[in-house]
Amino acid sequence: MNILYVTFLLCFQKLYAIKAAEPEVCIEALGCVEGVNVAGLEGQQYEAFYGIPYAQPPIGELRFKNPLPAEHWQHKLMVKEPKPECIQFNVIAPTPYISGEEDCLYLNVYRPKNPTADKLPILFYIHGGGLFSGSINPLFHGPEYFMQTNEIILVLPAYRLGPFGFLSSGDEHIAGNYGLKDQSMALKWVHQHINAFGGDPLRVTISGHSAGSVSAHLHMFSPASKDLFRNAILMSGVGNSPFARLTIDQRAVVDKLATAAGITNAEKMPSNELAAALRTVPAMDLVKAGGALKVWDVHPFVNFRPNLEDESWPEPFMTRNLFQLTRSVNMPQTVPWIGGSMLSTGEGTVMALKLVSDPVLQAEFNKNFDEHFTLVLELNGTKNTEKVDEIIERLVAEYMGGVRELNKDTMDGFLALLGDAYFTHPLYRTIAADLNSGAGAAHSLTGALQFVYRGPYTFSQFFTGSSKDYGAVHVDDMLYLFGMPLLIPNGLPKSSAEYEIMKKYVGLYVEYAKNGNVEIFTKIGPCTIESFERSDGSGICDYLSIANGTEPFKVEHTWNVARMQLWDYVDKTLF
Repeated sequence: MNILYVTFLLCFQKLYAIKAAEPEVCIEALGCVEGVNVAGLEGQQYEAFYGIPYAQPPIGELRFKNPLPAEHWQHKLMVKEPKPECIQFNVIAPTPYISGEEDCLYLNVYRPKNPTADKLPILFYIHGGGLFSGSINPLFHGPEYFMQTNEIILVLPAYRLGPFGFLSSGDEHIAGNYGLKDQSMALKWVHQHINAFGGDPLRVTISGHSAGSVSAHLHMFSPASKDLFRNAILMSGVGNSPFARLTIDQRAVVDKLATAAGITNAEKMPSNELAAALRTVPAMDLVKAGGALKVWDVHPFVNFRPNLEDESWPEPFMTRNLFQLTRSVNMPQTVPWIGGSMLSTGEGTVMALKLVSDPVLQAEFNKNFDEHFTLVLELNGTKNTEKVDEIIERLVAEYMGGVRELNKDTMDGFLALLGDAYFTHPLYRTIAADLNSGAGAAHSLTGALQFVYRGPYTFSQFFTGSSKDYGAVHVDDMLYLFGMPLLIPNGLPKSSAEYEIMKKYVGLYVEYAKNGNVEIFTKIGPCTIESFERSDGSGICDYLSIANGTEPFKVEHTWNVARMQLWDYVDKTLF
């Protein structure tokens, strides 16, 4: 990773910078920044501003504190090169690695050189990575597909990850949700300053994939982010995912992390003293200490997660349990939103990772099948432990033919099980809660989509280590939103079907950000309580499907409602 980053920086100006007057923007109350001109896909130019500070560095005494706004800088800032990502231990990569820096609260702003209007809408995109990894670097999130439309400003914020962003002691001394508060601070920065870049602060759309989408969903319910955006696009992740059940013992996590980091008698320290001690631990040591929280392999997958805060704590981000809200009839109406996912088997690949193809890991899993199954599915946070065996039996019967073993015959079913648990069913529940929220005809849901197109480029082998075709896998649709030189060095071929899908898919995002609606969803018609579950059990209300075929964009309704009802039973029984 570090070698790739350095290589990119060395080549960046040579490959992409255009010899022209460099773009300069002066931001009221902050100062001026000078960016760089970049060559677009079809000869046009766009402007990139890399690493604009939106908050003070969260280091020293500001570690485990709510973010503070960036201060005025005296001299013009050169924002011509990407900043390192926030410090992280990335276990999603085939070879896990540690990278990044603790001083990382910066954002990238991209705008077209020849905009189509004086004030452009903003897409505020939150990167994924399980809340413990990820990057806004253009190696992973190249803006060129959006920039070629000349119709949108793209903003990507970095935010604190892992223990720095999501550690909580369960009280105000380490309140938690710092990564989400960073995102909210970046949204406030956009609201206050994006007009200097020719942006319209009243037309901000938030979006993200995976943990970025989970984050965006949580912003929809947070008082900290109220009125900072007008709509949202949630792909492959919502805030009522299993890791958001909020059933962990937060203080126990802090004690274990602190002990692994070398702090003695951590469990006997008051929270304020323990917080002070943790602020003195070198950042790299704290990241490494997080490994002590793993029980088996990379699981629990998300060790540091969003948490509930008391309303009396300083500037709380989340005071309501979204997992519970989506299971009640009292979920408040939110901003308009679009929700989407991949097929269940493809979504499940990111939760299984090397378990898909590693026979040693599979043998370890099978040796203690029930224990590992419970761990990976996060069924061990329940108070109804006597019901866990029954739940395992029902899930294994439905997805794995009743065989309690991972092998070539049961793996597809196991991946579908993971995909349904972490992605498909939470989205289903969120849509159902939206429709049953008592909002009448004014539901928040604009439309739903399912991205199942499998092209020549995919994250499948990256996640699984296998060349087997699992269809479109988790976040494959990102390949049609962002340039990714690491995976597609020369970009999507302009004569390809994939290039045409990209243009139409990017167009959907741009249209929603620009107008607050999307023509294709208007034609499909609204999802209603009456149409959500079809009487024959074949699916839900009509949604947009992006799939292989002569016409990739079409209307579908197929959904395995019986499995969704099984997961409803699981949640009701255990949580």
